[in-house]
Amino acid sequence: MENLGNNLNSLLYYNLLVFVLFKNPSDGFQSQLNLQTMLEQDLINSVFYSDPFLKAGFISKLVQDAKLEVLYLDLDLLYSGYVVSGIIPTEKNLTLFQPTTETLYKMIKEILVKASLSQTIIVVDSLNGLFNMLNRKKNIGKTVMSIMMLLASMAKMTKSYLVVTSMVRYKKEEGWILSPTGKRLIETKNSKKILLEYGKESIVLSMPSDSCKLVIPSNLIPLV
Repeated sequence: MENLGNNLNSLLYYNLLVFVLFKNPSDGFQSQLNLQTMLEQDLINSVFYSDPFLKAGFISKLVQDAKLEVLYLDLDLLYSGYVVSGIIPTEKNLTLFQPTTETLYKMIKEILVKASLSQTIIVVDSLNGLFNMLNRKKNIGKTVMSIMMLLASMAKMTKSYLVVTSMVRYKKEEGWILSPTGKRLIETKNSKKILLEYGKESIVLSMPSDSCKLVIPSNLIPLV
């Protein structure tokens, strides 16, 4: 698992962050919250975050809640680091793919084959990592979009779910851009935006299209 050692070192920071932000979990709040039920089948579920812990907390809860097989393309290796270190238990329904530049297309093909056989949840974590892995390719934006559309088409065929995470920041003049590269985020009508933010002892999920918010209290986040 290439570069996984560096990610394990970074876990010290995120564990400290967990302690500071979620010292006093509330016990009864939204105990029935299941993240799979908020996903859309016919749209790309685009998860935006400004801090990797927000993403890791959301994804760990989603995998825990999932009733379907989860095909996880881990381009950042942060989630894999939590699994290997034992902070997050390995779920039986989870298949982790940890690509390198050389194995990326082979693993995407494996995901497409598996997703063609049954309903699944496909997680691409993250769009930033995909851009970084393909940074030497010409027409990188078109290549990334082609991969996303291919995965989205397969998900639609089998009524599966596609979740794509992106570390972003918002600029008034440009809209959402990938952080820290500054690449403009390509937005499509076929996406549902889920914005992750810190709340009081919780992670807040904002969905602009639905004008609603959900809260994941700290006691329901597997990382805490």
